[in-house]
Amino acid sequence: MLLDLAPLPGEEADGRPVVAAAAEPWTPMALHGGVSVDSLTQRAVVETPATVGTLTAALRPGLVGRWDETGVLSVRIEGQAPQSRAAEAVLSGANLLAVRSADGWELVQFRRAELIGGDVWRLSGLLRGQQGTEEAAKRGAEPGALVVVLERGMARAQVDAVERGLSRIWRAGPVGSPPGGAETTEVGFVWSNRNAAPWRPAHLKASPEGGGWRLDWLPRVRQGGDGWGGEPVEVDPRRFRVQVLDGDVVRRVWEVEGLAAVYSAVEVAADFPGGVGSIAKVAVAQWGDGYGWGAEAMVTLISPI
Repeated sequence: MLLDLAPLPGEEADGRPVVAAAAEPWTPMALHGGVSVDSLTQRAVVETPATVGTLTAALRPGLVGRWDETGVLSVRIEGQAPQSRAAEAVLSGANLLAVRSADGWELVQFRRAELIGGDVWRLSGLLRGQQGTEEAAKRGAEPGALVVVLERGMARAQVDAVERGLSRIWRAGPVGSPPGGAETTEVGFVWSNRNAAPWRPAHLKASPEGGGWRLDWLPRVRQGGDGWGGEPVEVDPRRFRVQVLDGDVVRRVWEVEGLAAVYSAVEVAADFPGGVGSIAKVAVAQWGDGYGWGAEAMVTLISPI
């Protein structure tokens, strides 16, 4: 598999796809990629097999931003056995998994690992939606979903910026063999540079003001934002898209270069001549160079009584 992931702890600056390969017996693998079979070039060498698994039970939607002590991961694992780790180690990046859901890869961490039978493990003490993957955490994952244990130093596929968003053929096989034949696995994969996707803005508020609303929010820092010794370094432009929604219908869109905007009474009257209903919302997304618009924060517009 090739994984287009959010920034990984300790490797935040590397946005290339992670390559996960496993085989029995294991032999180092070469990854080739290209637009067609006759244009494949070597993009990576995988020296060690990945530890992978599949969910044996659904992963329900979970809490984000604090320890989830009720949610569990039930997963059949092939490879290295997972280990319980102290909370401090997990907060420093240990026990990191990628779980595939309908909304992409969710990054999940765990504190406790318990073997419950055969090669099935119960993982608990979870941190869900890590590194800006909250949207996937809201959806959860179905039984059979792929799980990949993420280790530092995993192989990365060489990609060019111009390949972003374009379908490519990828083939993996034993090093030294041509990219074809019985020992070769082929997958289709489109790299979107998910590493560069801005995270959803935080603390979005809509405060009634002059017959309209004042909108305020805060950006989130993908890289270098955890230090306490100084101001975090912003890695995404202060460029935001504001959308006013009436259910699924977009009533107004504009861009802001800052952390506040005004949705005036005149604009409200033009967009909602019959009055603002209970399904009116504002959505704010941040722009990221090399990616585009990130995930949206949303807030309901509640008229003052």
